[in-house]
Amino acid sequence: MRSTNTLGGILFSLLVVTSSQALADDATPGPDALFGEWRGDCDAWGTDAHCELDWESGLHTDQFTVRYAILNANTGDGIFLGAGVYRQAENHIDGYWSDSSDAIHPLSASWDGAALTTHWGTVGSAQGRTVYRLNEDGSLRVIDWALSDEGWRQFMDVVYGRGAD
Repeated sequence: MRSTNTLGGILFSLLVVTSSQALADDATPGPDALFGEWRGDCDAWGTDAHCELDWESGLHTDQFTVRYAILNANTGDGIFLGAGVYRQAENHIDGYWSDSSDAIHPLSASWDGAALTTHWGTVGSAQGRTVYRLNEDGSLRVIDWALSDEGWRQFMDVVYGRGAD
C-alpha cells in the first residue's frame, strides 16, 4: 500500500512539474523581452546616424530602464541622448523620460506581448508616442510620433538588431 501511495505521489509530482513547465513555455513575455543592447542605422533629421537602445533592469524589481543615443554615423558625436525609467505596476506601466534637449516627460505605457507602447508628455506641452515592437525575425522596430496641431506626425522609424552595429 505504501509503494502505491509513493508511486501516485511521484506521478502527481511529474504531472505538476510538466504542467508548470508547459504554462511557463506558453507565458507571454513581459517588457523584459526588450532587455539587452539594440543597434541600428538611422536618419537623424537628415543626418546619417547610428541609433542605440540599451534596456535593463532598474533600481527596484518593478522598474526597467532604457538608454537611447543617436550618434553621428561619421564622427560618433552625440546628436541626441535620452533615458527612460519605467515602473511596472499590476495593471499599468508609468515612469519618466529625460533627454539632452532639456525635456523631462511623464510616461504611460502598455505591453501587449510583442510591443511596448509608450505615451509621453502632458496636455498643453509636448506629447508623443513611441512603439517598441519585437518582430518575428528577432529585430526590434521603433516608431516615434509627436502630436502637432495637425495631429500625429511620425518623426523616426528605426529597425534594430540585437547588439548589431
